[in-house]
Amino acid sequence: MRLKLFIFDLDGTLIDSHMDIGMCVNMVLREMGRDSIDPEKVRAWIGGGARNLLEKLFSDEELNTALELFRRFYREHPVVHTKTYEGVQEVLAYLRSKGSFLAVVTNKMEDLSREILKRLKLLSYFDMVVGGDTFPEKKPSPLPIKQVMEQLKVYPQESIIVGDTSADICAGKGAGIWTALARWGYVRLDSVIPDFFLSEPKDIISLL
Repeated sequence: MRLKLFIFDLDGTLIDSHMDIGMCVNMVLREMGRDSIDPEKVRAWIGGGARNLLEKLFSDEELNTALELFRRFYREHPVVHTKTYEGVQEVLAYLRSKGSFLAVVTNKMEDLSREILKRLKLLSYFDMVVGGDTFPEKKPSPLPIKQVMEQLKVYPQESIIVGDTSADICAGKGAGIWTALARWGYVRLDSVIPDFFLSEPKDIISLL
């Protein structure tokens, strides 16, 4: 295995963002006359994008309004409590120093993802940032990963995705690339089995 491309999920893999997402969800709930929830509760809902998360709390009739409010609040408060996981920046710098291509493939909106990466001083490490709205399909579809490989001219056997949910692993397998589970994140794994299990960010270096 000779890896040239490392693809990363964002929430629960590079950054711990659940408190800010939970804060903004509570802003929406209060705006719509509902009781707040424990922000920790959203940990189990992160990964499928904002609409998927809000479907857990709002009816079909309320959903579009809730989504519009959430996106507005989150854009206003993208990095209040959010932080990079310990060791992530050092790993990205090391991979860069070895000439690896780096990309983010997330189901979060692309512009918001870029803004968060920029504020956390991570954006400059990446050759591509792909959001849930960048292409017609998002994870678990393999399409975003295939597009990254095509644009960076890298083969599947030279590529790996690191993520914390089944959506990441399924997208990777569908694209024919290697897969690794970030056990430090908001881990949700169904029947799919990744090629590698990683306990902490620095374990990524051992994949080189």
